[in-house]
Amino acid sequence: MERVAIFIDGSNLYKGLVQHLGSDYRLNFVEFITLLTAGRKLLRAYYYNAPLPPEDPAAKAHQSFLNYLKRVPYVAVRLGRLERRADGFVEKGVDIQIAVDMLRLAFVNAYDIAVLVSGDGDFAEVVRVVQDLGKQVENTTFHALSSHRLAQQADRFYPLDDFPWERLRAQVSLTAPEEET
Repeated sequence: MERVAIFIDGSNLYKGLVQHLGSDYRLNFVEFITLLTAGRKLLRAYYYNAPLPPEDPAAKAHQSFLNYLKRVPYVAVRLGRLERRADGFVEKGVDIQIAVDMLRLAFVNAYDIAVLVSGDGDFAEVVRVVQDLGKQVENTTFHALSSHRLAQQADRFYPLDDFPWERLRAQVSLTAPEEET
């Protein structure tokens, strides 16, 4: 059975969800990973993001979401950082963490197929090297965020626009933390 590792660019996914489904949409993350795995054996899903600064009104909810993800089986949370710039904050260290993990795990033969959830064209070269190591790479993101270069380099591209988003909507309860991205 093919072994799958999923690499999720959290900021890219969140931006697409907000643009495509609205800011109040909450993703059932476990179901999303199950859909991406598509019946194959999941090694792990890696979720990459940077914690929001404490003064951000959404910081508490975002930290709650990250804490929730840390408790989900077979999910690893990798955090970068935000650097303050004149016009706001810039996410740093996230893309390099994704690239290093994809390459490191391909090199030690930990997976057969990488699923990259991102539209960042900078990953095209990493995808090419992972393929040179004998791995297949699937790329998915929303069309509006998709890099043509990355989609072309991947063995398979499929748009998130076509996913069953109502089925993937989290059922928010009073006893479970809200599932959001």
